[in-house]
Amino acid sequence: MVIFRRYPLWIGLLLLWVLLVVLSVTFALCGMIALFWGVSARISTGKENLQRGLLRIEENLKTVFEQKEVGQGINLNFILASSLSSFSGVEGGLWNPEKGFFAYSYPTYEGSLKMDVPSAEKNRIIRLSQLSIQQKKPLLERFDGKRESLLLHVKPLSFRDDGTVVWTMTRVPTRLISDYEKLIFFLSSILILSLLLGIFGLRILQAWSKEISRVENIIASSPPDQIPSFPSSGYKELDKLVETLVGARKSLIAEKNRKEELLRKISQNERIVTLGRMAATLAHELRNPLATIQLEVENALESRDQENKETLEHILEQVERMKKHLESIVLLCHAAEITPKETDLSLWLTSQLQQFEIMANKQGVELKIIPCKGSWYFDPQGMSRALGNLLQNALEHTPRGGWIEVALVQKDKKLCLSVEDSGKGIDEDLQVVVFEPFYTQKSYGFGLGLSIVKEIVEAHNGHIVCKKGREGGARFDIELPWQAY
Repeated sequence: MVIFRRYPLWIGLLLLWVLLVVLSVTFALCGMIALFWGVSARISTGKENLQRGLLRIEENLKTVFEQKEVGQGINLNFILASSLSSFSGVEGGLWNPEKGFFAYSYPTYEGSLKMDVPSAEKNRIIRLSQLSIQQKKPLLERFDGKRESLLLHVKPLSFRDDGTVVWTMTRVPTRLISDYEKLIFFLSSILILSLLLGIFGLRILQAWSKEISRVENIIASSPPDQIPSFPSSGYKELDKLVETLVGARKSLIAEKNRKEELLRKISQNERIVTLGRMAATLAHELRNPLATIQLEVENALESRDQENKETLEHILEQVERMKKHLESIVLLCHAAEITPKETDLSLWLTSQLQQFEIMANKQGVELKIIPCKGSWYFDPQGMSRALGNLLQNALEHTPRGGWIEVALVQKDKKLCLSVEDSGKGIDEDLQVVVFEPFYTQKSYGFGLGLSIVKEIVEAHNGHIVCKKGREGGARFDIELPWQAY
């Protein structure tokens, strides 16, 4: 099928049509040749039947002519009929120069009983019989007409010397083709041409299907944000279609990049707004601790007794509180900065849960772990902070005797991390709000823990949801793709 790849499809179809025309002419010529061969075969068969019929007549007559005169007490027509009954279409008789035609039979004639020699052929029979007597040998002659050929065979009786001649005659259709043969020939040609057309059409479709499958495989194996390279298929129409698809994909990728850039700017603006809110809240939150520190320090300077030790401890407690607030703010501001790398999941999870197992045992909470083997591509430090915040949140809301379950599963080319507790849970109308910065129902803290988790997860192109657990507690599900961008 290389010839079809070098030209447009319409040229291939034109070549196919020319081929069909050539094949039609070829089949017609073959049919004519076969027909002529068939005529020759019928002529040969007719000659053979004439010779065999004549010899049988001569053999049957010989038994009765040896002792009796010709025509005396013998039913010659009966002998002729019995001799020619097995030769379809053959008629015959006896001719003598003195008596003329004195016996005739056509036993296989399809109409009524035929008794007379065909008048149109009498002269031919007489002429050929006379010539046979003169030459003293059998003669066979063919007379061609428009629709049929007449075969005439004559032979002097070998056992008589009175000039009696036995003759046989038959007609062979020689018209080039009959109506029935025309129909058969036409239908056969149509059938053959249809088969050839189907075969060539199927080959063309198979070639197209192969090229289309190749294009599909290239598209399926290429990353969604990249434009694959398509080698030329050799079909101009298909190559043009592929170029159109590539152009559409370029437009989609450009639109996707534009939207991502817009979302990045929106996220950046939201972060700026959040930082503004944080700054205002920070000023408010730090005012009281700083005032307390100032007052306690002044009192410590004025008093020299043992109480100064307790005062200084109180100062340290307030300072530690401010440090935690500032650390939360710093983490939120840098949560989107990740450094992904391939990480062993089992080792990573085990190292993260060691300190929380100690904390859970102190609180009387059972920590269940469902580990996962293999590796994944993410930022281990960032995800450690996210998991730590979720576990810290779970420990704060799980009563003594309860449990916390951490599960890590690979599913549908995604890494699923879930943290579930047996606490009182989170109301459905608050399951989205809990991820907003500064949202908290506690009397302490900034409410930045879950916000930091959300920022880290989204930086990995993942997402996190909050839902109700199996026993009514809180459940947080994180899904991360393999490649974190």
